[in-house]
Amino acid sequence: MTVTLIIMGGAYSVFNSQQKTTVVQTNVSDAQQSLRTALDFMSRDIRMAGFDPKVSNNFGITDIQLKDYDNSSDANGTSAITFSWDQNENGTADAGETVNYSLSNTSTVAPGSIALMYGTPTRQPLTGFIVNFGLAYAIDSDGDGELDQSGGQTLWAIDAGNDNDWDSLTVNQAAGTAVVAETGIPVNEEDIRAVRIWLLSRSEAADPNYTDSNTYVIGPHVVQPNNNFRHRMAERIVLCRNMGLNL
Repeated sequence: MTVTLIIMGGAYSVFNSQQKTTVVQTNVSDAQQSLRTALDFMSRDIRMAGFDPKVSNNFGITDIQLKDYDNSSDANGTSAITFSWDQNENGTADAGETVNYSLSNTSTVAPGSIALMYGTPTRQPLTGFIVNFGLAYAIDSDGDGELDQSGGQTLWAIDAGNDNDWDSLTVNQAAGTAVVAETGIPVNEEDIRAVRIWLLSRSEAADPNYTDSNTYVIGPHVVQPNNNFRHRMAERIVLCRNMGLNL
């Protein structure tokens, strides 16, 4: 009986360890899958922003203000972007040719989930469990065909206060900081040449044996989850080939 109990105890220990490992892997996989889906869709669409073969000047990036979860302008909200391209190449801005990406705390995906929303005027969830969404823009404000610089580096700009003035954004992931400074340059969406995307996703299920105490810098947003969900972050730069970018 003693030998049997020892064997059963060992078997249970192995089973319990494997179960915990499976939970961790599932949670990480959930978070990574949400990121891949969101980044692939966004990158594909943003590359097409401003596509206008008829040179009608009816297409481009039209709104980069911070928004609340209802997609209304909010200086304390998260990043959002609205843009269009001529999908049927007729030179007219038709229904369905304008795209918006923003966040919503919708229960359509799952109760308590924050989802990346897609579409205009009616938004639909693209993928759930996106905790935060950040954007910044490389611009050519003087029309010289070169990206604006700051300290010898590409100037990444945002409209931090929704006041129609560009602010520089310097992100330091190691320090967990996002430094914003005024540039004095008026916002003109036609000056945008590249879009920098940050996304933070979380697992669908919590892990009671884990606490995420990390700090994530998602564009201008500094996020400290301090909860039992596992998170993954991704960053990508998308070149706006139809917005006057010199390659």
